[in-house]
Amino acid sequence: MTEDGKIYWAWLQLSLGAGSFKPKRILSYFPDIPSFYDAGPTQWRSMGLFTPKELKQLSQNTLEDGKILIDSSEEKGIQTITPDCKAYPKRLYQIDNPPCMLYVKGTLPNLDEQPALAVVGTRNATTSGKQITYDLSMQLAQAGMVIVSGGAKGIDTAAHQGALQVNGTSVCVLGCGIHYPYLMENESMRRSIAEHGAIISEFPITKPAFKHHFPIRNRIISGLSVGVLVVEAAERSGSLITARTALEQNRDVFAVPCGIYNPVSEGVNNLIKAGAKPVTKVQDILEEYTSTYLLQLEQLKTESQFKKKEEQILYQKSRPDKVFDEKATTEKHRELKEQLSQDGALLLSKLSTEPVHIEQLEELTGLSAQRILIAVTELELCDAIFSHSGRRYSLPGQV
Repeated sequence: MTEDGKIYWAWLQLSLGAGSFKPKRILSYFPDIPSFYDAGPTQWRSMGLFTPKELKQLSQNTLEDGKILIDSSEEKGIQTITPDCKAYPKRLYQIDNPPCMLYVKGTLPNLDEQPALAVVGTRNATTSGKQITYDLSMQLAQAGMVIVSGGAKGIDTAAHQGALQVNGTSVCVLGCGIHYPYLMENESMRRSIAEHGAIISEFPITKPAFKHHFPIRNRIISGLSVGVLVVEAAERSGSLITARTALEQNRDVFAVPCGIYNPVSEGVNNLIKAGAKPVTKVQDILEEYTSTYLLQLEQLKTESQFKKKEEQILYQKSRPDKVFDEKATTEKHRELKEQLSQDGALLLSKLSTEPVHIEQLEELTGLSAQRILIAVTELELCDAIFSHSGRRYSLPGQV
């Protein structure tokens, strides 16, 4: 793509604004944007596609305005990528309203070859929600997936940090210009993201963060990705907008089940009711893509997994007979049950060291599969359950 070609896209975005569906419609009438530009106001009006305000902007904005936009960005080390550029992700262009311009700080990975997963959720995340997000993002990055999020507080930050912890690739999609001073407490994290991936935005580099920008931005987060993982979201939240947009874009939607007393549980639990895939371990996500992408599953090791393995070795050394200590376990569970939800305590009481399939647990507990998965997540946070392949669960004494 020549610099001259980019200028036409910059002019179009200046005229129609971010998030417009009309650039793709234009290309159903014209072979390219320069041809549309050359057609002029009379033909633009005859198309019946544009509002009076848009026709005015198309006429008033010039190619020189577009050139200034590109030059001022690239002078500050910010790349500009348009749909005609080789670096523009094909997956993103497939959505109904792809951005005319992407401003990029860092190196945008080849998302047509390397799968990306969007990880989103509430800014007001719980400690456990942030830890789950961090662990899953770290494991996904180790497996070769790019982690995409929005750079906000809470779940977004935990997702980016999880990827960065293992030198994984992360992409942060902003709802403002890259040089706008947004959430400065995360500035050092954004620098790290740019070193290991990219900060991107469709907004000019100094554009402020207006509230209405974020729903527009969310379509890019899902559009870059093969799927979206939602961790903690209230009934009405931007994360659910991203999930809905993902479904419209034919992307996969995953959700981490939440306890019903968690104030940010309703959104994710409703997603699961609507058909989102519940996630209680990283394999729940990776198994969807192993046939398409070469993910290095053997690299899936987290600090917590190392710790559990070390504890298991020490436990076996201290108990040569390797007999499961039912008395000690019963005492531990009695104490634990006092801290658990009613469903968590019920599930714990039905488990043994022999793996049990989730369907059998439904019969034993009288709980639905969704409620069992929520209870499983609660028990996993307490290291009180072991997840086996095939949706089977046991007490940690059996591996």
